[in-house]
Amino acid sequence: MVSTFFYIIIGILIFNYFFSIFLERLNLKHKPQQLPEIIADIYNNEDYRKQECYEIAKTKLSLFEISASSFIVVVFFSLKGFGILQGIVTNITQSQILQTLLYFGILSFITLIISLPFSYYDKFIIEEKYGFNKSTKKLFLVDTLKNILLTAILGGIILSIITWLYLLNPNIFWITALVVILIISLLMNALYSVVILPLFNKKTPLPEGDLKNKVVDFASSIGFSINNIYLIDGSKRSSKANAFFTGFGRRKRIFLYDTLTEKLSDDEIVAVLAHELGHYKKNHIWVNLGVGIVQSALFLYLFGIISQSTILTEVMGAKGNTSVFYLNAICFILLIDPIQTILGVLMNILSRKMEYSADKYACSTGMGHHLISALKKLTSINYSNLTPHPFYALVTYSHPPIYNRIKAIMGYSKDI
Repeated sequence: MVSTFFYIIIGILIFNYFFSIFLERLNLKHKPQQLPEIIADIYNNEDYRKQECYEIAKTKLSLFEISASSFIVVVFFSLKGFGILQGIVTNITQSQILQTLLYFGILSFITLIISLPFSYYDKFIIEEKYGFNKSTKKLFLVDTLKNILLTAILGGIILSIITWLYLLNPNIFWITALVVILIISLLMNALYSVVILPLFNKKTPLPEGDLKNKVVDFASSIGFSINNIYLIDGSKRSSKANAFFTGFGRRKRIFLYDTLTEKLSDDEIVAVLAHELGHYKKNHIWVNLGVGIVQSALFLYLFGIISQSTILTEVMGAKGNTSVFYLNAICFILLIDPIQTILGVLMNILSRKMEYSADKYACSTGMGHHLISALKKLTSINYSNLTPHPFYALVTYSHPPIYNRIKAIMGYSKDI
């Protein structure tokens, strides 16, 4: 039984590697002979060539990172590295909560060491070459350290609580852990813009001027408070532009990157705002939260069934006839990866539907024409792929490709 699970996991790891490589290469080779007319004006010939070179550079880096990380995981698992690490933390402390924290802390550090060179190369070589990077090496280091501390503190607290709940009663662990995850999810959604975002970005209320007047008029017409719309200094890291919605109730916020206000007209920004408010009006945050909780409940329930298995502990390379919570958790994650991939595709389908829904709402406010103009500019600014392979988009895209999105908006707005 142990050898069967071992080979199943090896098979999953190898399949994931080749599937990821297949997706990246499939998308890289997908180049239509002629662009559809409605998106043909996004790039001029020179920018289109640069976008293609940018896409190739990003894909090559992704292929190299996937290959390196997959190789390391397969070798580490095959040589019983997870079990060896378990032996090390067991010798350090007998507390199972501290063992869990140490174990995941070491694995997280190893993952960071592997991924950091790729992140550095992406930011300071590729993004720098194509004019996107505005960050400094000092800021990159500070951001990395902040992320480490934030992960250690929040992750450590959550992991400690979940481990304690498991040790308290393994039989109802999935229920108690689900309650904790629900509470944490609600807190994170409510407090993200107040606690976490300011650690990385400076936020300021939308300044006085023509833009604010237009935004006030529009927001007031649909009952949204202007006090909840902010600018953030995204330009200190990248020239790319974006906007996003977060929170609910009195904590709901819309954030516009300062790069957005620099490169889009006032009407285009209001159209982007209308899209983000569409997410609010359609309760998409609650939908995402509900789906996430259902998904967590499914995984926790399945893990609860096998969490006390001594076989899975042995598969991970540990000695003895005792189940180890954190080893079984990692084994479970490896085993359910195909299910996660399928659910990820379904979640992306749902996400794309919500994007269409938010676009439709923006069109209902008369912003369809300006939204198309804004999306074209954002695509050009960010060097986004105009024509991703349909299967690649199906599996990996949380937002619809630009052609599909504009075509849908033109259908929503009959006057365009």
